[in-house]
Amino acid sequence: MTKEEIELKICEMIKERAPIPSDTIRLDEDLRENYGVDSLVLVELLVEIECAFDITFDSSSLTNEFFSTAGTIADYVYQRLAAAIL
Repeated sequence: MTKEEIELKICEMIKERAPIPSDTIRLDEDLRENYGVDSLVLVELLVEIECAFDITFDSSSLTNEFFSTAGTIADYVYQRLAAAIL
């Protein structure tokens, strides 16, 4: 799966769950500030992403650094998938 495919899928997942409706989810916008994603929605997203991509998030990586935007989440998923191939 390409990084662009991962980004699109994650943006769709966010769009479906975001309390603040948006036609598009930008990769660089903060999920909390721009789309109203709170900690509960974020946990729901993480579970959905784990199932969709067949990965498990490392609890030590569940920080704002990795999960503040759709882009940082996509980067994390892409890296996990790439590591699984090796």
